[in-house]
Amino acid sequence: MSRKDIKYRGTQCINCETSLDISEKYCHHCGQLNSTKKITINDFIEEFFSNFYAYDSRLRNSILSIFTKPGVLAKEYNEGKRHTYANPFRLFLSVSIILFITFNVTEGDMTPSSDSAKEELNNEQLKEEIKKDSTALKLLNANPAIKNKLLKDQIEYSKDSIYTKNFIDQNINRNLDPLVYYITSLRNFHLKYPKKSDAQILKELGFENNFTYNTICKKAKLFKSNNIYEELFDYFYQKLPFFIFLSLPILTLMFWIVFYSKKINYTEHLVFAYTFFTFIFLCMMIFNLISLISETLSNFITGISFAFLFPLYFYKSLRNFYEQSRWITIIKFILLNPLFFLFLSICALVMMLLGIILF
Repeated sequence: MSRKDIKYRGTQCINCETSLDISEKYCHHCGQLNSTKKITINDFIEEFFSNFYAYDSRLRNSILSIFTKPGVLAKEYNEGKRHTYANPFRLFLSVSIILFITFNVTEGDMTPSSDSAKEELNNEQLKEEIKKDSTALKLLNANPAIKNKLLKDQIEYSKDSIYTKNFIDQNINRNLDPLVYYITSLRNFHLKYPKKSDAQILKELGFENNFTYNTICKKAKLFKSNNIYEELFDYFYQKLPFFIFLSLPILTLMFWIVFYSKKINYTEHLVFAYTFFTFIFLCMMIFNLISLISETLSNFITGISFAFLFPLYFYKSLRNFYEQSRWITIIKFILLNPLFFLFLSICALVMMLLGIILF
């Protein structure tokens, strides 16, 4: 006999003591099953699988809708169909966590196998690198004609060497290279003299002992190699789900501004943003799994997706969610592109600052 049979129904909810009618299968106040039957092993197993299936069906409905009907999940969820789909916020958070795990699985140890601290900076190698740079500098100083023809940004100095702040400022002025050489020189000095304090390192390399250079010195010691750009890219790439998660409330403002006439509140726009980026993250998970088979194929599919699939999906999502005409949607789609990069730049600056602090 099932616990749902009418013979086991009572006139009062056992959970919240609300008065019930025999015809009520569930309590209208708390939702608990109206049953006085003592639970058995069969009932326990049946209830477990029914609850699991209910969640699984919502998850399945959500993923199917996200992939086959762009923007529809957010629209129907906002309209009240919340038992059919998984909570968009919870789904996005779950997918973000799984994506973060796949990044770590597919990327593995980001430290280059040939770049152990002791191997790259043993004393003999360090002396050789400094000698090469010193020889090149003497040669240039001895030949003013050659030196005048060469621009400073054409000279490549070894990042495995140690340079003073004054040397870097005078000889390296391309893009962010001065900062990179600050970091590598501080890191190399620390590896060569691990017992020296930050204050001693800064003093001997000619840096001021202030908050900025103290921070750079502390962060420099955390790098695993002298491939600064590569390590920073890998770090931010792996933390991308976390940064987008924090950025979404800011990015949602652009939808609220562009579609203000629709009288949709901020939270409803936020649901749309969550579902759209859930699709992006699910695709990125697939790309990461493909990279385990073929890195080239994964890069090709990723490039095609960002160039064609994602813009098309974004347009269809806007059309289905906001229900405006084709031409108005196209105009707003075009308008959203510069706004997206503007808001993304603001978020990137905030996230970069946060990322540097957390690095």
